[in-house]
Amino acid sequence: MSAAGAPLVGILGGYGRVGGVAARVLSAECGYRLRVGGRSADAAWSLARRLGTGAEAAVVDAADRQSLRHFTRGCTAVLDCSGTAFALRGRVRRSVLAAGVHYVGMTDDGGPHAGAGPAAAVLFTGLGGTLAGWLPRLLADGLDTATRFDGWYAGRGAVAPHAAVSGLLSRRRALDVPADTGPSRLPGGDLPAGSPSRRPDGPPGTAREGEADQAGPPGGEAPPAARESRPPWPLPARPAAVHRFLPEELRRQAYLLRLEEARWHEVFPGDATPTVLDRLDRRPPGTLDTRALMAFARELSRARRLDAEKNSPYEMTYGTLDGLTSDGIAVRRSALMHCTNVSGLVGVLASVAVHEAAGGRLPSGTHPAAATLPPRGTADWIVRHLARATVRTTEIPTGATGTPTCSPMAARRPG
Repeated sequence: MSAAGAPLVGILGGYGRVGGVAARVLSAECGYRLRVGGRSADAAWSLARRLGTGAEAAVVDAADRQSLRHFTRGCTAVLDCSGTAFALRGRVRRSVLAAGVHYVGMTDDGGPHAGAGPAAAVLFTGLGGTLAGWLPRLLADGLDTATRFDGWYAGRGAVAPHAAVSGLLSRRRALDVPADTGPSRLPGGDLPAGSPSRRPDGPPGTAREGEADQAGPPGGEAPPAARESRPPWPLPARPAAVHRFLPEELRRQAYLLRLEEARWHEVFPGDATPTVLDRLDRRPPGTLDTRALMAFARELSRARRLDAEKNSPYEMTYGTLDGLTSDGIAVRRSALMHCTNVSGLVGVLASVAVHEAAGGRLPSGTHPAAATLPPRGTADWIVRHLARATVRTTEIPTGATGTPTCSPMAARRPG
């Protein structure tokens, strides 16, 4: 397709760390025409020139309705990386959807809801939550049935305050699994106690979700929590915190996949980040208004920066899924994703969501980003566009010890 005939994608905050990566990926992968927007004309034009033919720059103020309408005109989809969506309470989303244009928001909490229309809205709900919803879909691809999922997420590295907003919102919507209060703090070693959550007999949102199983009878079989998998990387030698909860995105996939058990753990090395998250978790429901959330986001950004000092950044996700193949063979699949560019990973996920929306592959309505990411296609894009990124999957018959029955889906990219 020629540049003149390619769909036009507008990117608010297109010259930032996330928007810039998304712009480069969309330009290289699909040849979209791009409109790089923001308050700085110089920064927008600088990136547009580097992107080459098919890219243009525009000065836009996300808080100004007329400016937004002018920016959206002619676009097939708009990606909002401006970091203002939460503070503006959905005004950018409503303006874009009112023009019949698909919308992908990186800090949009989904409320207030926009009116019905022909376009799709994709909302990014934090990196951990998005990976928690995408990983089971990757592992379940091609299985006849799936029964049990175990997932781990660990990360270290600086994040901008506006990027922290989505993660904090995702945590507030998650269900806390452990029976005790707060996360289990580890000196580096054993996993925290607590039992898994089982799938309710109804859709996500019912009161029974996240109810913890009780320990098994004395002298009987070990409770399910004792049988959960460990991550393939060693837990940090220095103090760390393991938060165990069920993100909304994982609950949704557990219901759709008819899982019997689902678990999710997030590991935070260092002291500063867990301290901020502890205070967030102790806030009573309904007390986190816009100003308080932004204050927490700034604190979390500083804490991540402190914990990352003199240490290399990374994001790592690991999961296992038990299930049956179409031949009735019980297997355990595992997947490991590792990268060193946190903002780059978010940018790639954003570009995949934009590609799905612009290609007309999403129905109208609002969708969490995790539900829009093609399982294998997303893994391929991560490896293709992020240096030193790895996504590997294996499949082993349950109880067997031997050679995996499938090759790694994606090998490490050189560089």
